[in-house]
Amino acid sequence: MLARHPHETKLGVQITSRNEEELGRAVGMFSEYPFDTIDINMGCPVRKVVSKGGGSALLKEPKKLSSFFSTIRKSLKVPLSIKIRTGWDQDSINAHEVINIASSEGIEFVAIHGRTRTQAYRGHANWDYLESISSNSPLPIIGNGDLHHGKKIQERLNQTNCDALMIGRAALRNPFIFLEGLPEQ
Repeated sequence: MLARHPHETKLGVQITSRNEEELGRAVGMFSEYPFDTIDINMGCPVRKVVSKGGGSALLKEPKKLSSFFSTIRKSLKVPLSIKIRTGWDQDSINAHEVINIASSEGIEFVAIHGRTRTQAYRGHANWDYLESISSNSPLPIIGNGDLHHGKKIQERLNQTNCDALMIGRAALRNPFIFLEGLPEQ
C-alpha cells in the first residue's frame, strides 16, 4: 500500500499516536518511501484512538506539543503537517495556541476541522473561527468541515481566508465531488 501510483504527482501519509518516540521511529522508516509530506492526525475523534491518547486527545495538553513536534521533526526530511480540530470541547477551543506551537517547531501547514472533538461530526463546522484563525495564522491553513456538495465548496472557495480547503467524508459518499461545480470544458 506504500507504493506510488504512476499518475500521482504528490504522495503523503497520515499517522497518529500519542508517543513521540514511536512516531519519530515511524517517520524515520518512511524516508525509504517516496512520500512528499507526512501528516500527524491530531483531529481523529474516534474513541479507540482518543482512549489511547492519540488523535484529538493530543489537543488536551498543548504545553506538551513543543517536545512532541520537535522529536518527530528531527527524524524527518520532508514537510511535516498536522490535522487538528478547533479544540477538545467548547470550553477548550485552542487551535490558535496549537498553531503557534506548531509554527515554532517547524510544522509546514495545518488542516483544521471546524468542530471540537466532543462534537465529533454533529452540528456545524465553525467557519467563523476557521476564517479568524486563517487571517492571523503564521502557517498556511486548510479549512475542513461541512463541504458536502460542489456548490457549497465553490461558495466557500469564493469567500474563505483559508489557503486551501479539504474535503473529507463527503468524498466517501460521492467520489465525484471533486468534479462538481467545475466549469464545463
